[in-house]
Amino acid sequence: MKQKRLLIFTLITVLVLGLGIGIAVFTRVPIPMGVENQLRVYTRNKPDAEVTIAVITPEETEITACGHDGVAIPVPDRFYEIGDLTKTFTGAIAARAVEDGKLSPNEWIAELLPISRAVYSPTVFELLTHSSAYADYAPGISGNDLTDKNPYTGISANNLVGQMRSFKLTYEPPYYYSYSNFGAAAAGAVISQVYDVDFYSILTIFAQEELGLRHTFVSLEKSVEHGWVWKDTDAYLASDGLTSTIGDMVAYARLYLNGEQSYLSLAAMPMVEINAENSCGYFWNVWNSGNVIWHAGETGHYASFLLIDRDRGIAVILLSNYGNDRYGSVQDIGTAIYAGLIEKESE
Repeated sequence: MKQKRLLIFTLITVLVLGLGIGIAVFTRVPIPMGVENQLRVYTRNKPDAEVTIAVITPEETEITACGHDGVAIPVPDRFYEIGDLTKTFTGAIAARAVEDGKLSPNEWIAELLPISRAVYSPTVFELLTHSSAYADYAPGISGNDLTDKNPYTGISANNLVGQMRSFKLTYEPPYYYSYSNFGAAAAGAVISQVYDVDFYSILTIFAQEELGLRHTFVSLEKSVEHGWVWKDTDAYLASDGLTSTIGDMVAYARLYLNGEQSYLSLAAMPMVEINAENSCGYFWNVWNSGNVIWHAGETGHYASFLLIDRDRGIAVILLSNYGNDRYGSVQDIGTAIYAGLIEKESE
């Protein structure tokens, strides 16, 4: 197994250092005036900001970037951590396992992991749809810990299982939607157990070989400025572990728009209601009106957003080398860009 991990890590290093990031050449995204102001405010106090925006329509793919104070800059040839967007990869892997008959959504995780049902055991389905009743973060971690240093590193699948054994249920079923990084990490542990392969290897091979995203990887060393460093044994890389490029995120969005892989369509189905506007698929947020899926991500120094409208053939992607703050969020900016596209379409 160690040789397999070393081989994968060597492959990633060669891809990163030898091939470069390899984004294609696109045309400039027309940013609506109101969104330009949002970008200006968001980047005003970020002197080295690099926010890259891509828009896919049935006619073309457009890309642009802005820096400090919203000023247009050349599209940077760089890596971004995509944070919680990693969960959509984990959900897609699970959907593939379901289609292949390797994993049953209705199976109790106590039947797959060494925990006792006498303590608490959600189903696989509940893990994948944020309805497991597990907490948002790992014990001892909060949202305030999302700094340049990775708060999740050093928490292995074995550590995670130990934390599951001590879980005390705080409310009675049925379990409603409640966003859980802990649950996403648990889903990674379940998938690893099913395939009898470490999740780092599963995630890397899935992203690079199955999906063809050659510049999407887990950073096991300081690959990006202010980036999180992971160990290949970390359980939470199933929740937040991937680094990628705008080119790969465009290709990822197109996979969902093309609809050729049935397991991706399964992962994007609405399954558990979040609120009046959204439901949850296998870690995807799904609008209750229209065939739209989306997810946002954030690490200590990066933020990401991906929205895919499969009926209209539209996708909006934002990658930022700064997190969200009181000056704005890439989710709000991305949603505003999408709204502008729909408004323009209806004119």
